[in-house]
Amino acid sequence: MNSVHNPKVSIIVPIYNAELYLNKCLDSLVNQTFEDIEIICINDGSVDGSKEIMVEYSNRDNRIKICEQKNSGVSAARNNGIDVAKGKYVMFVDSDDWIDEKMCEITFNIAEEERADVVKTSYIREYKNKSLKKDIFHSDYFVLNHSQIMKEIHRRLFGLLGNEMANPENADSIATVWNTLYRYDLISDKKFIDINDIGTFEDGLFQIHALESCRRFVYINQPLYHYRKTNVNSITTQHKPELFDKWQNLFNIMEDYIKVNNLGREYTDALNNRICMSMIGLGLNEITAKSKTIIEKSKRLRKILKTVRYQNAYNEFNFTYLPFKWKFFFGLCKYQLTTILVIMVYGIKFLKDKV
Repeated sequence: MNSVHNPKVSIIVPIYNAELYLNKCLDSLVNQTFEDIEIICINDGSVDGSKEIMVEYSNRDNRIKICEQKNSGVSAARNNGIDVAKGKYVMFVDSDDWIDEKMCEITFNIAEEERADVVKTSYIREYKNKSLKKDIFHSDYFVLNHSQIMKEIHRRLFGLLGNEMANPENADSIATVWNTLYRYDLISDKKFIDINDIGTFEDGLFQIHALESCRRFVYINQPLYHYRKTNVNSITTQHKPELFDKWQNLFNIMEDYIKVNNLGREYTDALNNRICMSMIGLGLNEITAKSKTIIEKSKRLRKILKTVRYQNAYNEFNFTYLPFKWKFFFGLCKYQLTTILVIMVYGIKFLKDKV
C-alpha cells in the first residue's frame, strides 16, 4: 500500500507490553474501510514482544509509523503522537482495544458534513464472556454549538448535577478520548497531564481544555469502539497507595481552572459532587490492598472522610436525585460509618466482577 503523506485521519496508539492484544488492535486499524489514514504506534519502552509485532505490521503496511520513547506512560505517548500527527483529524486507540472497521469512515464523514471539531461515539465494553453496549447519552444523534457544549458537556466533566446524579457510577462516561474523533487544529497545542501526578482522569482534563474552544460537537449512538475490560495488567485493576494524594492534586487543578476562568457556582457544585463521589473509587482502591485488614481499611477511609475537603463537600452534597443504594452509600460516607462502608464496597466489587 502506498505511503500516505497527508492523511485525513491520524490514529495514535500508545503501546506498552501489549503483545497479548496488539494484533487484534492493529488488525482493526489496517482494515478500516476508510484508507486515507496514518497509524502512529508509540512504543512506550515495551519489554515484551510488542515491538516485533509493530515492525511486522509496518513492513506490510507503510501507513504505520513507529515512534520510540523511554517508558513514560500513556500521557507522554499520546502527546508525542499529537506532535508527529499529520492528519486533518486525530483519533486515539488504546493498544488492548479495537475499533469497528467503519469507525474512521463514519466519524470522518460526519465531521466533514457537520463541520464538527469533535465527533463522539458510544462504545462496547468487552468482558470475557459478554459484550455490553455503553450509551453515553439518551439520544441517537445530536449536534451542539459552543454555548451548548459548555453547558451540557464541559461542565459535566467537572461533575454531575441534578438528575444526572441518578447514575453516579456513570459519572465519567463522557470523559474518554478513545471513542472520539478530533479536528487536529483543536488539539494541536493541548497536552495530556502525566497520570503519575493526578492518579486518573487525564482524559477528562484533556477534554476540558479541548472543549473550551470547540465550536461544534456531534454525538452518534453507534458503538464503534471496543473497550476491553479483561486486561489483567490494566492500571485500573491494581492497588494505588497514593491515589488519594494524587486525586487531591487533580481536584486542585480543577478548582484552579474554575477560579481562573470565573466559571461560577454550577461548576463549583459539580466539582463538589465529584469529590463526594470519588469515595466510590477510593473505596474500591482501598479494598484491593491485600495486606490490610477490614479494620485497617475502615480506618483509612475514615481518615480520608475527616479531611476538610471531604467534610465540606459532604456538608454541601445533595442526596435528592440519588437512587436509594447510593443514598445509603454516601450517607455512610457523610457520617463516617466506614466499617459498614468497607463491607458495602466489597459488595460493589463483587457485583462488578460478576459482569
